[in-house]
Amino acid sequence: MHSGGGPDGGARAQGVPPGPAEDGPGGQDGPRQDGPPPHEGEHTPGRLIDNRYQLQHRLGRGGMGVVWEARDTRLHRQVAVKELLFRGAVDPETQAQWVERARREAQAIARIGHEHVVTVYDVTEADGQVWIVMEQVNPRSLADLLRAHGRLPVQDAARICLEVLRGLRAVHAAGVLHRDVKPHNVLFRRDGRAVLMDFGIATFEGAAQVTRLHETVGTPSYLAPELCDPAGRRPPAPASDLWSLGVTLYEMVEGRLPFRGPAPYEVLLAVREDDPPPPEHAGPLGPVLAGLLTKDPARRLTAVRAEELLRHVVQETPVTPARLELETWPLPSESGDGGGATPQLPETGATAEHRRWWRDRRLRLPALAAALVLVAGACWFGYRSWSPAADPLAASQTLAQAHQRGALVVGVKADQPGLSVLTDPQKQRYQGFDVDLASYLAKDLGFAPDQVQFTTVQTFSRELVLQNRTVDLVVASYSMTPERAQQVTFAGPYYLAGEDFLLRTDEKDVVGPEDLVGRKVCTARGSTPAERLPVKFHGIRLTYRSSYGECVADLLAHRADAVSTDDIILAGYQKQHPDKLRLLGIPFQSEAYGVGMARGENALRTEVCAAIDRYVDSGAWRRSWQRWLQPLGLLRPSPGTCSNTDWQRSG
Repeated sequence: MHSGGGPDGGARAQGVPPGPAEDGPGGQDGPRQDGPPPHEGEHTPGRLIDNRYQLQHRLGRGGMGVVWEARDTRLHRQVAVKELLFRGAVDPETQAQWVERARREAQAIARIGHEHVVTVYDVTEADGQVWIVMEQVNPRSLADLLRAHGRLPVQDAARICLEVLRGLRAVHAAGVLHRDVKPHNVLFRRDGRAVLMDFGIATFEGAAQVTRLHETVGTPSYLAPELCDPAGRRPPAPASDLWSLGVTLYEMVEGRLPFRGPAPYEVLLAVREDDPPPPEHAGPLGPVLAGLLTKDPARRLTAVRAEELLRHVVQETPVTPARLELETWPLPSESGDGGGATPQLPETGATAEHRRWWRDRRLRLPALAAALVLVAGACWFGYRSWSPAADPLAASQTLAQAHQRGALVVGVKADQPGLSVLTDPQKQRYQGFDVDLASYLAKDLGFAPDQVQFTTVQTFSRELVLQNRTVDLVVASYSMTPERAQQVTFAGPYYLAGEDFLLRTDEKDVVGPEDLVGRKVCTARGSTPAERLPVKFHGIRLTYRSSYGECVADLLAHRADAVSTDDIILAGYQKQHPDKLRLLGIPFQSEAYGVGMARGENALRTEVCAAIDRYVDSGAWRRSWQRWLQPLGLLRPSPGTCSNTDWQRSG
């Protein structure tokens, strides 16, 4: 995450801890103003976040975040976890802005999916702040590489620029503008491929506005000239990101920035008024630099033409020692002891050849194991049909990945009485109506009980974890809406609910929704009430939490006047506090719960929908309802009719 004018925000996400003036002499990136003071000791190695991500050691600190190397204890893989540093350090308005930027970063990256863009696995809220879970890449950024080498050979600079450009084109194709392309935001995967990251100030169609009017967003030295004029500033556009890429390329080949100054204002003035110093080391990259650093965005080099020119340079040049240094960075320690945090010096000759041969040989056994798993998966598909090719589920990427890992991962809620409650955090055991259905679906899909892993999902991150396939299915009071169906695929409904309000029993004067005008109503971020309440009931003061359990805590503590969500969820909380809480009992909107899966899993949707019908017809649905939901006092048991169609069209 990054705030306007700061040196790097979370861009170093997996980089070396920055110093007070890390972006070079002259203060060209301006003073650090966007980060709260450090909060040492609040999180330590070994801490478990969201009952899943175990912090191991700190990789680096940026202007608004600390990034940890962590272990995903469910999927048994190393990840990078980015935490915000806002715990009580700032006023509520600033804190809310930072939290919103964290969500925007995750939303922006989730819309892309490209080999040269960092992958976000999950976003969660714990300990009162947002945590973003990302793939773990080389903690050394392009800025670190430039700090070590001064400048890069032309061919290496061209290759890195080409890869970042391809990632940037994918970003733009997803309707996202990065707005802070610079060396600190370019990292590298194990094989040396460059990846673009840190979307904390990205903007995209439909995003909430989190920057103030006339606020300078981005890093001055890399900001496009059309964004530097306070009087006639134009809106950001893809061409603005291409200018920033041009500045980054200039810095790679020349070892210095083209626009500098003792203060941010002087830097912005130079960007707007001055021509860049003629490059001395650009060679065949001269036309690319000239085209990208054209002041007029309408005449600036297009991404397509820039890629053509860069491909020409890359194809004519061999791999160099600088490339080898990126290729041979050590793998992270599986034990999390920090081993492999420092890249090795480049090797040449027979030593480098031997290392490359050994790395290839190390991949042979894992590749063979993966092949055997795929064969086993094909055998599983075979039981459904004499010919695997005739089984439409054979094309399901979700099921293929589940069988490859040996488990079906199902996202459920942890704090919804009757529907889904985490009963044993150590063993990750859940119980409730949604859990019963999920267990039936897993068995119907061919998974044994010990091959089902339940994990907690939060309301605002359900689409994200499905898009990035962190989970295979979501069965978590997931209301089916046409808007959500643009991002995920639904099978359902399997339950029909209604939206209502939960009140304290001492609120005798509230007899209808109109009595809540001017009062605080809490709901979960990313929920359907969050979208509908402002439209349906003007004047209600909405507050947001990451879960309904937190909203109920606010209600009991008199920090909120009501909680709004589905009546079946509210009934569970009312059952826990019968003397303190009551349902308003006037549902204002119907909700259809569905099973969520990755977008495009049409064959899997058909199978899950058929399984839901079998679940209902067998009587298991009603037995589960009688066990978990009937005691809550709601007398409208209805599973609905599972529809094997695109909910976006039918809903």
